[in-house]
This record gives sequence, structure tokens and C-alpha cells, in this order.
Amino acid sequence: MSDYFFSSRPAFPWSVYPIGLPALGVVAALLVLFTVWTYLGHPQATRKRVLIVLVLRLAALAVTLLTAVRPSVGVNENPKQPSVLLVGVDVSESMTVKDEVGGQARIDAVRKTLERCQPLFDDLLAEHGINVVLYKFGPPDFNEATGRWDPSAPADAKRSDYGAYLYRVYERWQAEQRVRGHLVIGDGVDNGETFVAATEAARFGRRGVPVSTFLVGTDTSSDSKDIAVVGVECNPSPAFIKNDVLVTARVNAYNFAGSRVTARVSINDEPRHVEEFTLERDKGNELKMTVKAPDTKGEYKVKVEVGLDKDGKIVPLPGELSPLNNWSETYLTVNKEGVRVLIVDQLRWEETFLRDALRREKRFDVYEVFRQTDLVPTEGERALLNLEANAYDVVIVGNVSAAHLQKAAPDFLPKLAELIAKKGIGVMFLGGEYAFQGIPKDVLPIAGGPIVDVVDEKTGEVRQTYPAVPTGRGLEKMFRVSGKPGEAPRAGESEELWNRMNSGRTGMRLNGYNRLDLTDRERALYSVFAWTTPDPANGANPTFIAAGGDIKPGGEPLLVGSQRGDATKGRWLAFGAFDTYLWRSLGQLDWPKTDDGIKMHERFWRQCVLWLAHQDEEESQVYARPQFRQLKITSEQTVRVGMKKSDGGDDPTAPLTVRIVPLAPGQPEPKPEDEKKAPALTVLTDKDGRKVLFRAPAPGEYFVSVTAPARKPDGAPELNADGTPKLIRGTAKFIAVPDVSDEMLQVNANPQLMERLSLPTGGKALRLEDLPGFLKELKAEPPSDAGKKPRYYPDWHRNRSRGFLPLWLVVFALLLGAEWGLRRLLGMV
Repeated sequence: MSDYFFSSRPAFPWSVYPIGLPALGVVAALLVLFTVWTYLGHPQATRKRVLIVLVLRLAALAVTLLTAVRPSVGVNENPKQPSVLLVGVDVSESMTVKDEVGGQARIDAVRKTLERCQPLFDDLLAEHGINVVLYKFGPPDFNEATGRWDPSAPADAKRSDYGAYLYRVYERWQAEQRVRGHLVIGDGVDNGETFVAATEAARFGRRGVPVSTFLVGTDTSSDSKDIAVVGVECNPSPAFIKNDVLVTARVNAYNFAGSRVTARVSINDEPRHVEEFTLERDKGNELKMTVKAPDTKGEYKVKVEVGLDKDGKIVPLPGELSPLNNWSETYLTVNKEGVRVLIVDQLRWEETFLRDALRREKRFDVYEVFRQTDLVPTEGERALLNLEANAYDVVIVGNVSAAHLQKAAPDFLPKLAELIAKKGIGVMFLGGEYAFQGIPKDVLPIAGGPIVDVVDEKTGEVRQTYPAVPTGRGLEKMFRVSGKPGEAPRAGESEELWNRMNSGRTGMRLNGYNRLDLTDRERALYSVFAWTTPDPANGANPTFIAAGGDIKPGGEPLLVGSQRGDATKGRWLAFGAFDTYLWRSLGQLDWPKTDDGIKMHERFWRQCVLWLAHQDEEESQVYARPQFRQLKITSEQTVRVGMKKSDGGDDPTAPLTVRIVPLAPGQPEPKPEDEKKAPALTVLTDKDGRKVLFRAPAPGEYFVSVTAPARKPDGAPELNADGTPKLIRGTAKFIAVPDVSDEMLQVNANPQLMERLSLPTGGKALRLEDLPGFLKELKAEPPSDAGKKPRYYPDWHRNRSRGFLPLWLVVFALLLGAEWGLRRLLGMV
């Protein structure tokens, strides 16, 4: 198809709106009048001669005016462009219901309609370049590459997951510019659990691709009634002991919407929480209940039951199909308790950013007491300073002297010393004007000195900054910037980033520090984790971290700490810095801007607190981490496995033996002989580490066992007393549940869902029998304007004129030359 239009692109200044073209007309009229007047006044001019010469001159003037206006006839050409029409057909079990015309099954009606539409599909491809791509969908693991429509394929899918289908097809075709539409054929009985179908359809609409639906079946069939707990999740998982855990049960209540039910959460068969809920929807109800995690670490079975009577037994509602699916279970891993931290400091930026760094992770439970003055503390502050009652793991004392602490709580420091010795509480002291003053030796074994800084007394400008240089020991513990449990650190990254931090750029180093007065004996006895230097020449050197991480000549300890006695006693740190928040500026002035400094600052403080709380290393060197704690037997389980080295990273060469064994009811772990009989699984490696893949053959509980030979620090294998290799073991559990089909519980066609998929996207909600007519309308539609390309005749663009502009110049020259030559010939010059 083509359409025509007139176009002009006047040259400057005639293009100035609105006076340009009228001015050009006036100039043209004046030129014509001047030309006529000039010729009529010549003595050799006769009427015939003037007419001939005037025609030539006016023709040349017309060429000039046309060149100034540059008029064209535009032609919009719309060539046939390849495009795609997507068609998806529901092949779930509900499509076998025989409620279509003549008592035929829904899927049979679809097959016949698509067969009848095949000539229209062929015409769309031949005449409009529209390629029709047909899919079949149903189960949640729909794969775009293998889910192509096959007329002979049976309708036997246990679910009809419209959301998963729309999501994955969109992911496949989102880069395609020309998608004419998406046709969804089915009965609208959507029982997917992961994706919301209407939300996924809306993604097509936002791209300008209308989703049109074609309903199959009727809503005259009778539906069954049933309540089913289809899944249980725990958040967080793993959880810390005694912390809150949110247990969420997903419950479907087919034809029981609005019913009141009683739900119960049990941990290892011990009831923990009972609550009443209203099941507001037929499917997708979420019952959320909060329970406390057990007080010891380990693997715990969490069970949710719905529909309990006063005696705590499951009783089916009137008309309910079966009460056997009114409960579900999962596993929860409980780790060590989250770290309780008390910060006693003045209100200053250092404390603010320290607090925020810890609170960004749920495992840190942070409490603050501000001591700006010697005023009597409030009742709330007194309660927080009661160390015995609060059971803190770590106490951080900032710019506060011992006198300030004693006035706030006279027994604070004696009680802190007692808890350090008896319960292993960790303590850390920070720099500042009042820091380290009067702190007893049984709380802080070393003494802190005055502040070292260089500040202009008149302007307050900082004249010198100081590096914080981690030692080798410090890089392993507090200053490590990469690597996490189950992941090896990236070689050299910590050194590189801290060398950047200390390179001398303004705002990334410390403005001062408290000198830590260590005797020679204390230097030998305690660990120096970081050092600094008051020497400007040494401080200007950007490469601080040498092999071994030792203090350079002239350096002074900045971060010092140690373990008091055995592991039952507390650890301590003395840190002379008081403005580490300046580290956060690293990368903020770069382009592109990075958050390297923010991450380094926050990780440093978290690692300090974890080290003080004895939680910087995990107890087990071998681990097994199932991706799902509850999954359907049709799904694939991924279990991450590995063995840790002494530095916390994974050992990629460790020989791992992984077995997954089914557990008998009530059995905490398999018998040794049963575990040995289970086949060892193949350990795979990908970018995230090592893993095994497993599909449960039957519903039930499964036990994951990972073993590896124990090794000494030098890498040599450890042996048992009998000379056999000593093995380290890591375990985990998960539950496989039956993939119970929800398809035949609700078999009524759902036109409301089909309307929600189509109408908001600009599509149509039709019946299956309307499909041929819809395709005929699509065939008759003119192509969109998106592909139209205008062509101009003539084209005044010099790169596209195709010889017109040179020819136009020749015409102008011929007219002007003929007029001039004729005037010479007639003596009118």
C-alpha cells in the first residue's frame, strides 16, 4: 500500500516561519516586475522579442525559486516485512473434559479448529510475511525450544501454568521487533504457582503486542471442593537460634473461599503457634505465622496443618474432597544465634555509619547508648547498660572515658570484665578525644594515648591524612574484601583495594588517630591487624602492603587485638581510628562511580564484630546446601557441596563423596550400611562452585551426606587410630512431596481469567469458534505505519538526488545562457 503527500523544505531564510515563504513571494514578484520594466524600456525591444526573452528569464527565475522552496511529492511505501504471530495451546488434563459442541473433548475441538485455520496461516505467511509459531503449554517447566505444538500430543499435563508459559515466551521473543500478536487458546483453568498470568501478559501489552484469548469449554460442570497446603517456606532460612522465623504456608481452597480455618505450626512435632485465618481466595492464600527458632543449632522439621478442631485434630470441612493434603512439611536449618551488639559512644558520624553497617544484615542485633554529657542516664539507657540481663555478644566503646561510664552505670566496667572472663564477651575500643582514658587492664590490656593529627589552628583545615594499612593477619580477618562462606577469595583483590584506599587521595584516609602505646612485650604478645604512620613521606607511598604484611619502619600500631586465654574467654580489639567513615568516599569520584569504599567500610566493621563474637569461622569444613527444602518429585534438586580450606575459601580439588539416601518415617538419619549402598552422585562444577543434581524417585524425606578426607594444615591426610583415613562429614535434609494434580478439582472454563489476560493489553477475549474470523481480520489489516519509508520525487538531498541536482543545475544554466545569448543576438544587451 502507498499514500502520497506534498512536501517542501525551504532553504534559509525562507524557512523562517511564518514570514519566510511570504517574503519569498514578495521578492519573486519584485524580480518579475523589475525584469519586465527593464526589457520594455530598451530601444531594440519589440513586443515579440520582449515576450521571448521574458519567458526565458522567468523560467530561470522559476528554477531559482523552486530551488529555494525545494518542493517534492512524497510517497509512503509500506513493503512487506517479516513478522511473527505467537499461538499457545493449553494441553493440560482439564482440556479432556467433553463439553464442546457434539460432546467432543476440548482439545479435540482445538485440533479441528487449528486444522481448519491452516490455510489462513499459510496466507498470512505468503501475503504478509507473518510467520505463525504454535506452542503447547501446561506444566510449569515449559521450555520454549521443546514446547512446539504437535496435533498428536495428548492433553495430559498435571497443571496448566499460564503464567510460566507467558513468562518464558516473552523472554524468548522480547528482542523481536515485529510481533503481530499473541493468541492464547485454552479453558482458563490456571493453577500455576510461581508466576501471575495477568502480570506476565501485561508485559506483552507494554511492548505493544496485544494478547488475544480464545476460550474453550463451558462453566456448567460441577467442581470439587478441597483444601490443600501446597507449600511451606521459612524466612529466614537458615535462621539463627532464638530469632523470629516467619513461616508461610501456601493454601488452595477450591470452592471454600471465605472459610475460616485454624492453622498450626509445629517444629519437630512440638506445637509452636496456633492461629485462625480466613481463606479469601480459591487459590494462592498465604498464611503467615511467626515462631521462635529453637535454642540449639541443627536441622528441624517444620510442619503446618490447616483445618484443626478444638482438640487439635484435622477435620475436613463439609464437602471437602480429602483432608490428607491439609498439611505440609519442610526443613529449617538453625545456626548460631545472631550477634547482639551494644555501642556506647557519643553521637558522631563514626558511630552512625558503624551502626548502619551492622544493621544492614539481619544477624546483627544492635543497641545504642549515647553519652554526650555526665547527665544521669534515662531508664532506657540504664536497662541497655545492664550487661547481665541483655546477654550481649560484643560491646563497642567509642569516645567515652571510664569516668563517663562509671557515672552512667557504676558496675558497668567490673561486670564487663567478669563477662569477658566467664562468658567470652568480645570488646572493642575506638579512638576519640576521651577514648581509652581510665579503662582497666582486665577490660583492655593495652593503653591508648593522645590523638595524632595535623590541623590548622585558624581554619581547622586538616593538613595531613593517615593510612590504615592491614597486616597479613588483618587481611585474613577484618580487612578481607572478597570471598564468603563457600567461596574462595579472589587473589590479590584485598591488597589492591586497600592500596587504592591508602594512595593519598583526599577524603579516603584518616584525619587522625589515637596512638596505641605498646611495650615491646605487648607487641610480641598481641596481634597487630593494621598499622599507620605519622611520617608524611612514608604516608605518600601508595603501595603499603608488602609480602607478609609486616609493619614498615616508622609505622605505629592502629588496630591491635588478641584472644584472652582459651576459646572460652573473650576477644578484644583496640582501634585508634575515629573517622573510618571517610573510607566510604573511595570510588565516589570515579567515572563510572563505584561503591567500593562503602562495601569495604561496611564489611570491615561486620568482620570485626564477627571476629569478636567467635563467629568468623564456620564449625564444619564440609557442607551440603539444598536449593529447596521442599520440592515436588517432578522437580530437580540442586545441592551445593564443598570443603573449606583454612582461609575460608572452597578447596576445588577436595575429593567429595555425595550420597542422597531416602529416610524411613521417624528416622533421623540413615543406617551406615544403607548410606554405603546408595550410589555416589557425580559432582559437577559451574561458576558458583560445585554441586550435585538429583530427582527424587518417590515422595518422602531425603538425607544428603557429603564426606571428604580430613587434612592437616600442611595438606597431609589425617588418619584414625587404626590407620584408616579420617573423614569429615556434612549433612542436610529435604522433603520431596507428590505432584498432586489440581487440574481436575476445577474444570469449569474460566472466561474471567481470559479477559484479564487480553483486554488490558489491547487484545480481544473471544471463543474458539471465533478464531478463523479473527485470522481473516488480521489478514485484511493494513500493515502498521512503523515500517513505512517515505520517498521524495524529486529528492533534493544531495546524497540521494541520484543525478537530479546536477541535471537541475544544467537546466538553470541552459535557460540563463539561452536568455543571454538571445539578447546578444537581438541587440538588447
